[in-house]
Amino acid sequence: MPQETLAQVMAAARVGRWARGGLLFHPEDPAETLHVLTRGSVRLYRLGSAAREVTLDVHGSGSLLGASALLPGERYGMYAEAMDDTESLMLGRETLTRLTRAHPAVGVALTEQITRQTRGVQERLSGLVFMEVSQRLALALLALAEREGTWPEGGVLALRERVSHQDLAHVVGSTRETITKLLGDFRARGLLDLGYRRIILTDRAGLINASREPLR
Repeated sequence: MPQETLAQVMAAARVGRWARGGLLFHPEDPAETLHVLTRGSVRLYRLGSAAREVTLDVHGSGSLLGASALLPGERYGMYAEAMDDTESLMLGRETLTRLTRAHPAVGVALTEQITRQTRGVQERLSGLVFMEVSQRLALALLALAEREGTWPEGGVLALRERVSHQDLAHVVGSTRETITKLLGDFRARGLLDLGYRRIILTDRAGLINASREPLR
């Protein structure tokens, strides 16, 4: 959002904070609050057969969660779990209605963000169908690198975020065991190095190539 618009939202919102593993909402909760993530990342998931968790999407800072709150009588229909220390601006439906009437730019910004996220979901679904897991993992690592800032030309980039193999599995729609094997393959190819819940990216061009073609 533009800074002026964000300032209006911050002035009207409550602030919520969750530690890793905390739930922002449950499927059966009435959708009465829209969340604007300002820190951390959140996994949206549902429970499938045999209580298997099915990850729908992962969102970071700047994302909107609980868009069902824009419609009366809705429930969230999914779990929202903090993947690390997370903070959000919380807007109840009445507050949101009052805010968008007084400041139309807020409504425009929310609509644009929801559109971007919808496109992101479509791209994620397309990736799950048409890309191998190795390609999706390379894309996820490159996305994490973008959040870090500038990658030194010809150098390495140590991700400041502590990302577990399970976290990456959620992001790319795979299993922890598969991600662990692939990270080992990436390391053997010189694309990265591994520490305790830390990843050091060593070959940007190689990761880009890995995102375009499955590992052979």
